[in-house]
Amino acid sequence: MVDEWKARPDRPVEGPLQCVRLGEQLERLRQEPTWRTSGRNAITLAKEPALRVVLMLLGKGTKISEHQAAGPLTFHVLSGSVTFRAGELVVLEAAVEHEVEALEESACVLTLGRAS
Repeated sequence: MVDEWKARPDRPVEGPLQCVRLGEQLERLRQEPTWRTSGRNAITLAKEPALRVVLMLLGKGTKISEHQAAGPLTFHVLSGSVTFRAGELVVLEAAVEHEVEALEESACVLTLGRAS
């Protein structure tokens, strides 16, 4: 059973300029119970009315089933291998169906734009 989601009071989501140490945030995700019980975890790094940036850690075999986002998005694989290869950047328009599968432990940044 997955632990109930709880907001992190110290997550880096506000401020006119943010510098996020991705390695530190990935280690943080690995230490949380959600990672240990479900093999996936994520944290919102920035949240503005027109933009959201999410750091995701996906365990091998983790699938995010087919879905649509309300607005445009980018999906950047930082390490590992998902249905896209590390170092690739995928850009999707709004409402394009897609799914993600981690072929090995992978770290990714998802950037979501506001729906028009």
